[in-house]
Amino acid sequence: MKALKIEANEAGKRYAIVPGAGGTFTVYAECSNYSSRAPGSIAKVWRYCDKGLTLAAAEALFARKIAGKQRY
Repeated sequence: MKALKIEANEAGKRYAIVPGAGGTFTVYAECSNYSSRAPGSIAKVWRYCDKGLTLAAAEALFARKIAGKQRY
C-alpha cells in the first residue's frame, strides 16, 4: 500500500490516503485487533473508512478524521 499521506490524530489513531484504480482515492484507518499468533497478541490492520473518492473529497475526510472529536 503506497500512501500519499499518513498522519495520527491526538488520540494516536493513524489514517492514510491511498490512490486507487481509475483516479479514485481511499481513506484508511489503522485498527488493532486481538490475534493469538501476533507478537503481543495485538495485530495491526488497515481498514477503509471510505473509498471511491475524488482527491478533494478524500483530503476533506482525512482532515476531519485527523482533527478528531471537537470538545467544547
